Amino acid sequence: MFKNLTRTALVAAPLLAASLAGCDNDPFAEFGPNALRSFRSCDEVNDYMGDVVLETLVRSRYGGYWGMMEDDVATADGGESSDAGPTDYTTTNVQEAGVDELDIVKTDGQYIYVVEDDELIILDSWPIEDASIVSRVQLDGWARGLFLDGDNIIVFNQRYYDDTQFADRWWGGTQATFVDITDRANPETTRKVELEGWLTDARMIDGEVYPVLNTWLDIPQRAWELTWDEDLGLPEMDWNASDAQQERIRERARDILRPHVRRIMAGTQLEDMLPLKRDTRTGDPTGNVELIHECTDLYRPNDLSQHAVLSLLHFPIDGEQDTIEAAGIVSDGWTVYASQENLYVAQTSWWSWWGWGDLELETHIHKFDLGEGDPTYVASGTVDGWLWNQFAMSEYDGYFRVATTTFDWWWGTAEGDVEEGSNVFVLQDDNDGSLEQTGSVEGLAPGEQIRAVRMMGEKGYVVTFEQIDPLFTIDLSDPHAPEQIGELELPGFSAYLHPLGDDHLLAVGMAGDWDGNISGLAVTVFDVSDFANPRIAQQLELGTEGWAWSEALWDHHAFTYHRGVLSIPATTWQENSSGDWDYFSGLYVISVDENHIEQLGTIDHRDLMTQSHCYYDWEGACNDYWYASLRRSVYIEDNLFSLSNYGVKVNDLNAPDTEHTRVLFNPLN
Repeated sequence: MFKNLTRTALVAAPLLAASLAGCDNDPFAEFGPNALRSFRSCDEVNDYMGDVVLETLVRSRYGGYWGMMEDDVATADGGESSDAGPTDYTTTNVQEAGVDELDIVKTDGQYIYVVEDDELIILDSWPIEDASIVSRVQLDGWARGLFLDGDNIIVFNQRYYDDTQFADRWWGGTQATFVDITDRANPETTRKVELEGWLTDARMIDGEVYPVLNTWLDIPQRAWELTWDEDLGLPEMDWNASDAQQERIRERARDILRPHVRRIMAGTQLEDMLPLKRDTRTGDPTGNVELIHECTDLYRPNDLSQHAVLSLLHFPIDGEQDTIEAAGIVSDGWTVYASQENLYVAQTSWWSWWGWGDLELETHIHKFDLGEGDPTYVASGTVDGWLWNQFAMSEYDGYFRVATTTFDWWWGTAEGDVEEGSNVFVLQDDNDGSLEQTGSVEGLAPGEQIRAVRMMGEKGYVVTFEQIDPLFTIDLSDPHAPEQIGELELPGFSAYLHPLGDDHLLAVGMAGDWDGNISGLAVTVFDVSDFANPRIAQQLELGTEGWAWSEALWDHHAFTYHRGVLSIPATTWQENSSGDWDYFSGLYVISVDENHIEQLGTIDHRDLMTQSHCYYDWEGACNDYWYASLRRSVYIEDNLFSLSNYGVKVNDLNAPDTEHTRVLFNPLN
C-alpha cells in the first residue's frame, strides 16, 4: 500500500541539531544560520520528529503557544468582437504578470468557469442574450478555486471524511480535480489527486501548477496521555518562579518524558504521521496511497518548530505527468509570493514561539527555485517584523524586497524595548543558502501597522494606519540604499493599491476622520508623479452613513478594473432620511481615471433569490431577510458579468442599471 519507504519505524533520539553541532564534518556547516537543512535519510526524519513530539508534549503540559500589471486582460485593444467570440475581457487580478493565482472564477472570453459550493459551473457567455449554463461538474468537497489553461482546468477543493482506505485516521485535506473541457458541454474529470493538508495558496506559471499546503501532524494518543500521567512524577509548574526556574522545571519534565516518548515512537509508522497522497485516474478508482515526500525531499529549520509539514508541490495542469514533485519543510508557513522564477513562503516567529521566554518579532522566509519546473529549496532569510500579506513581498532584478511591521501585538512578550515601526528590507540570495540583507528603510510610522503595500519595479508604496493613513513612497532603485522619498497623511486607510498608469495609484480602503474613526468605503486616486510629494487626485466615499465593508479590502481578486471602470463587491448598512436602516449587498460600479471619479451605479442580486432555491431552505425561495453574496465581476467587451452564489447578471459596463440578461445557478423551475 505504501511505497518508497526505506524505513517506517520512528525512533526518538537526542536533538539532531545537537548531534550535528558536535560533528567535525557537519555537511551543513558551510551554510548560513538561516538556511534550512535537508534530511539525508528517513532515520534523520524519525529522530527529528521524535524531538518535536517531545517538545510538543512539554508545551502542552506547561503552557505556551506555537507559536505589475495595470490590467490583467487577454487583450487591451477594446475592439469590436468578431463572429469567433469576444476579444477583450478581464482575467484574474494578479500581483505579478505571468503568474496566475487561484480564484473562484476564470474566463477565456467565450466561456466563464465558476466554482460554487461543490460544483464547477461552465457558462457560455457569448452572445450575451443567449448566455446560459452549458455544463456542471460535481466535486467531492467545498471548492477553494480553480486554474484554467486552454482546454484544461484544475479545481482545488477541501475534503473532510473518514476514509480508512486512504489512511487509518480521520482525514481532512485538499483534492486537485483535473477536468478536460475540450467539449465544454461534456467536460470530463480525468484525474483526482488527494493531498493531506490545508491548501494555503497556489500559483500557475505557463501551465505548471504549484500548490502550497500546511499539514498538522498527528501525535499518538498514548503520547498525549503521558502529559497527565500521575505515575510519572512530572514536576508541577511554579508560575510565580522566574523564567530561568520555569525552564529548569521543563527540562526535568523532558528528562522524565524522553524514554517514554522513545518507546511509543519506536512503534509508530512514518506514514501514520507524515502527510499522504492518493492519485487516481479515470478507470483506476483506487489509486495508491503514498507519502507526499521522500525523506530526502524534506527540510528542517535549525531549531525545533511546529509539529507540521509545509508542502510545495508541482504538476502540469493537463495531468499528463505521472509523478507529483514535492519539497517540504518540517514547519509551516502561511504567506506565499511567486515570481516567474521563484516561490517564497513566509513564516512569522509567532508560529514557532513556544509560549515562554521572549518572543522575537521576526519573519522567516524560504525561497524555492521553479526554474527547472520542479520546486527546489535554495535559501532562507530572516527579517525583523511581521508581514501583512503577499504584497509585502516582491522580487525584482535579482533582489527580494519585503515590508514588515515591528509591533508587539502580544503586550510585553518581546525582549527588551521593541523599536516599533514599519520597514522595507532588500535581500539577495548569496548562493550559499542564505538571503542576506543588502539595504533597508526602517522605523516608518512608529506605533502604526502596515495596511497596504505595492512594490513595482524600482518604486515602492507603503500604507500604515493607527488614526491616520500615511502613504510612504520608497525609492528601490538602489538595492543597497533604499530610501523613503515622500509621505502623504490622510484620514482612514488604503487596503489595496493598484497601478493606474505610470504616475497614479488606484486604492480601495476605508474612509475616516482625523480622530481615527472609520466610516465607509473609500476609492482613492493618488498622484505620485512627484514622488517626493504624493497627493490625492480623486476620492469617492461610499456607505459613510453607517457601516460598510468589501471583500476587496482583503482579497484583491474581488477588485476588477479595466477600460476606466472599477467594480468591487460591497455590503452596507445605511440610515435613510426616515431614520430606517437600508441594507445593501451587491456591486459598486465606478468610473475612474487620473482626472475624475464617479459612481455609475450598483448591481444587486437579491431578486435572483426569489427565483432560486434558497441555500437556507432548499424547498423554496429566499425572502429579503437573506442576501446574495456577490463575490466577483468579469468584463467581456462592454458587458459586466457579476457573480454571486445564486447566479450571474449581465449588465451594461458603462450603464450598470441596464440589465441585459441573467443566469440562475439553481432556478425554482
